[in-house]
Amino acid sequence: MTPTARAAAVAAGLPAKRRDRTTLASLFSNQFDATDINSWNSIIADLSRGGDSVESLRAFASLRSASPVSPNRHTFPCALKSCSSLLDLFSGRQIHQQAVKFGYSSDLFVSSSLIDVYSKCGETRDARMVFEEMPVRNVVCWTSMINGFFLRGQLREGMSLFRELLAEESKTKDEEGAGIVLDPVAVGSVVSASGDAADYALLTSIHALVVRRGFEEDSAVGNTLMDAYGKCGYINATKKLFGWMIEKDSYSWNVMISSYAQSGMAEEALGVFTAMVEDSDCDYTPVTLSAVLLACSHLGALRAGRCVHDQVVKMNLEDNVVVGTNGLCSCRDYW
Repeated sequence: MTPTARAAAVAAGLPAKRRDRTTLASLFSNQFDATDINSWNSIIADLSRGGDSVESLRAFASLRSASPVSPNRHTFPCALKSCSSLLDLFSGRQIHQQAVKFGYSSDLFVSSSLIDVYSKCGETRDARMVFEEMPVRNVVCWTSMINGFFLRGQLREGMSLFRELLAEESKTKDEEGAGIVLDPVAVGSVVSASGDAADYALLTSIHALVVRRGFEEDSAVGNTLMDAYGKCGYINATKKLFGWMIEKDSYSWNVMISSYAQSGMAEEALGVFTAMVEDSDCDYTPVTLSAVLLACSHLGALRAGRCVHDQVVKMNLEDNVVVGTNGLCSCRDYW
């Protein structure tokens, strides 16, 4: 059986998946105590973690307008996380004002969340102002600010701050290992930026740092390295990293499939997709189906593409999975 035929058979048997959403009303009805700030924090956090950022901000607004209690240092980061998810700069600024009013604007976790909001909303100047005013910084704050520059395509500024982080780590680290310590998340952000910029020289330099620091076994760093090499056009490096990974998650498989598909190596992409479904315990995602559709359009595999598209329709993902869909109209069934 050819790779495309196997992929078609696999795609036809995929189950559809749906996710239930928690509503604000259901949380309020579950033994809620309006006089306890911890109850409010729990609701705001649960909604934010569940991806319902609008309801999370509604809960924060209800706290401020209808509750006799005041927010604390745990309230603001959860609300600001929702602002980041929604790219809601207006609400972020309002919550910033509230944090100042209640004396939490200099709190480490509140400041980190503010940096994240301003950075993701494109306001790197405001994010840098919050960063510079922090009395104490941890690696999370540094990473948020560095990512803020990368999100705006400011690779030079981001790398300059990353070098400052390395210098700060060297300066603050004592014999007991206290102070700022570089972590896989910080390094992963630079790896990702080098891939986005298709800067192969920077990527290999950061990869060497990953190895020196012993981060190569971190699955998130491994996935990001795979993605970055793929974006730089070095598919063999992506393939080697994929083969070396001890534990592969859905993201790992998606990166390998996408890298092959975007490089026009459609049969290889469909082969990895088949192995993912048949030989791994990882669940496919909308990104998986999107990459497979792209591979089908490159290969002219109409039958496999239709099977995958059927799953897209069953999962109500027509608006999510768009890559490769237009290419299906030119496919020809050649088996």
